[in-house]
Amino acid sequence: MNFYKQKNPQKNLGLYFENDTIALSLLIKRKNDGQLNDSIFKNLKKSLSADVKLTNELMVIVYYPGKDQSNSTEIISEWNIFDADYLKKLKRIGTYNHFWIYKDDENLKYYHPTQVKWEQDNNQLIEKLFFKNHYPCFSAVVIDKKGKYSTYFGEFGKTEIWELAKELMEEKN
Repeated sequence: MNFYKQKNPQKNLGLYFENDTIALSLLIKRKNDGQLNDSIFKNLKKSLSADVKLTNELMVIVYYPGKDQSNSTEIISEWNIFDADYLKKLKRIGTYNHFWIYKDDENLKYYHPTQVKWEQDNNQLIEKLFFKNHYPCFSAVVIDKKGKYSTYFGEFGKTEIWELAKELMEEKN
């Protein structure tokens, strides 16, 4: 019963796992902060952009784990992260490199593949570093140029990305 009292979609996400012998419910903080060590950060940058040196203030990764109950609708997405003002406002916050990464491309065709360049998470590097569980819908991570990052698990919009980016840029100053 305490689980349901603490559940708050703005602050945490309920994950449910079930098999023959057990049902498990977990509350996961939606927003988490961390710091990548130099070696891991260098490997991440190389993996994301092998032929171009990433010198911008921020890296933004939108992560699609694959089809689930939250993203199984088979119509073109009207998600606000595809709005024209999303990247314009992000640029006002700081210079950035943006990556659209997927684990499994089932249903990805409904998420504007002609507008954004979806890339597969080779060797599951992004998943292993930031998204160890399958969080419903999409998740995101914003990383500053020193490897400090903020993740947001589960469904989000452009406002959450802007807030994460602003927080990281404010910490820089």
